[in-house]
Amino acid sequence: MRNPIIPIALLFAIWSLGARAAAGPSPWGVAAAGSWGTIWTSSPLVKRMQDTPAPNNPAKGVRLYAAGNEYEPFQLILTPKKPLSNIKIVPHTLVGPKSAKIEVWNITVKNVEYVNCTEPTSEDVKPGLYPDPLPDHTPFPAQPGRNSAVWVTVYVARNIPAGDYRGTIDVIGGGIGKVAVPLSVHVWNFTLPSVSRLRTAYGNSMSWPFIYNNATTLEQRRKVVDLYNLNFWKHRVSPYAPYWGYDIGVTAQDGTVKLDFSDFDVAIAKYFPWFNSFKLPRFGMNDNVGFEGGDAERMKIDYMRLVAEHLVDKGVLNKGYNYITDEPEEKDYDAVVEAAKLVRMADQRIKILLTEHIADKLIGSVDIWVPIGPEYNEQQAKARQAKGEQVWWYLCCGPHHPWPNYFIDYPAIDLRMWHWMTWRYGLDGILYWDTCYWQDNPWQKPMSQPDHRKWNWGNGDGHLLYPATRTPSKTFIAKGPVDSIRWETIRDGIEDWDYFRILKDRIDAAPASKRNSTEYKPAQDALARVNGCIRSFTDYCKDPAEAESIRFAVAKAIEGIK
Repeated sequence: MRNPIIPIALLFAIWSLGARAAAGPSPWGVAAAGSWGTIWTSSPLVKRMQDTPAPNNPAKGVRLYAAGNEYEPFQLILTPKKPLSNIKIVPHTLVGPKSAKIEVWNITVKNVEYVNCTEPTSEDVKPGLYPDPLPDHTPFPAQPGRNSAVWVTVYVARNIPAGDYRGTIDVIGGGIGKVAVPLSVHVWNFTLPSVSRLRTAYGNSMSWPFIYNNATTLEQRRKVVDLYNLNFWKHRVSPYAPYWGYDIGVTAQDGTVKLDFSDFDVAIAKYFPWFNSFKLPRFGMNDNVGFEGGDAERMKIDYMRLVAEHLVDKGVLNKGYNYITDEPEEKDYDAVVEAAKLVRMADQRIKILLTEHIADKLIGSVDIWVPIGPEYNEQQAKARQAKGEQVWWYLCCGPHHPWPNYFIDYPAIDLRMWHWMTWRYGLDGILYWDTCYWQDNPWQKPMSQPDHRKWNWGNGDGHLLYPATRTPSKTFIAKGPVDSIRWETIRDGIEDWDYFRILKDRIDAAPASKRNSTEYKPAQDALARVNGCIRSFTDYCKDPAEAESIRFAVAKAIEGIK
């Protein structure tokens, strides 16, 4: 007996007619319903809880918009009325202009899992099960009255013809049969860069992945590093140290420093083209590179000089930064200034990064200022940028709401708006202290704490990724990390920033006489809407539909400038 459902064929036909032009983001809603329950679609900007009610409005399938070389996600949610078994989500190739295709292998499906946040990050959020881990899709049972969600991402390849691509994604299982949900992607006529111009520096403490993957040999660890670097690249994020396991060999004899770059050069060739920044190895002021005695300071200068010269020869020093120290107190400023002098003696081209607000005493000793969000001062930042310095910023265990942050129990749109804020205030980059700080098993305990356990940092603080296994493996496994909703949202935010950058560049490339013309008004208006969405650091767009509408307007404006 066939299940009574909303006629998908009819929906598909109506929807296909309306999908021939980029008319605007279609509403999310119910894609199919029957005696077995409801299948509904959702924006990735909303975290759907297990008890979130299904919407009442129908949706004409899923309609996405993406540039070339972009990843575009959505959520597909099943809310059963009765127990269902062996639920599988099966995407199909999407066909577009002149039989061009978005191949099925460019459509990934991941299960949405939940972690139990028993202690809220801040008083304004509730404890409970929050969606975050995104393991690879495997068939699952679905229980009545409880949402079962999947996260679907469509990757649009570079240089694919612009236009509309259509197909279906099937929901198959015991008690439901097969339901085909229409899926459409409108591809814009521009392409995103593979390496974003928004600089990023995210911690990648590989010691924890090595434990969970049981990677004990150098060969095994390099394989894990390879998989993690690939994941970072696909998410447009630069890790602190993409060169884990490819150390620079250092020897010192009679005060002469000699370096062996044979391993490090392998990492340069393999990984550095993927990223726009990296931490210069062992340059920090508290690392003496193993040198001892009264000549240690001079040898550290020689080490930094030799590394810098080699990286200049390789054409990558401009991506490097000397993370000289972390969050110094004012009493430590003199030591920072003295350490910076040694760096300048080694090579004037080395850029010094400091996670601290702009302070008069430190001017001249810092090239990349990275204040925590609430300590960002726009007037000071613009003044330093006018001098050729960069200003990034960061969040960590604070601030809490009403600021956005990376916490599991904060809304998804908050983290997306963090990147819009970065654009709005003209910052050059974003830093985050770690992605896999797994002091506790993140599958079991999402709350992060310092070593002494005297206070909480926040749910998910320092772990944006999950281990490949639920507990440390007893044998080596060659797997990368499990993504999270927050990690996916970071990529979306970076892609947003690239949209804004592309549009601004096209406006700036026009003759001054044309920039305020009727032809360029939609472009100027679109960027004004982006900035208008960020009213302050604590007052920003919370409505997913508004954010999606603005992003659509930006893309249309890019297409409109010839």
